[in-house]
Amino acid sequence: MGRVSAAVDLPFSADVVFRVATRVPDLPRWLPEVVAAELLDAPLAVGSRVRLRLGPGTGNAEILGTVERLEVPRLLEISGSGGPLGVRVRTTMEATSPWATHVSLELDITTPPFLGFIAKEAERRIEAELPASLERFRALVDAEPASD
Repeated sequence: MGRVSAAVDLPFSADVVFRVATRVPDLPRWLPEVVAAELLDAPLAVGSRVRLRLGPGTGNAEILGTVERLEVPRLLEISGSGGPLGVRVRTTMEATSPWATHVSLELDITTPPFLGFIAKEAERRIEAELPASLERFRALVDAEPASD
């Protein structure tokens, strides 16, 4: 199993950060190795299906996932699989003040033992991409209107 995680503190409310983090079609704009994302069952809720197409670091896999946990405005967890690849993406937003949020991103990649090299390569690529990924996320949150 390959697991990578990172965190960033943002000077935005948890509501704004959550709104950006849970906009499934925008996941490719910031999430490592995700090149396409589609919410199959709107609105976003526990049990909603999500289709993710991944990049070359994960074998260009297509993942059919499910929203496992959704706790407004603090948590989104999506788990799924495609072929021999299993993926879990967990984004946690913790308000540290009314105007600041600590964001944690955790990605797990699983494969059968005989394909462990795929998970290790995915882990290496995603870990290398995480700092730029979080900066892209910060830019998306920065561009988000403060209220609807």
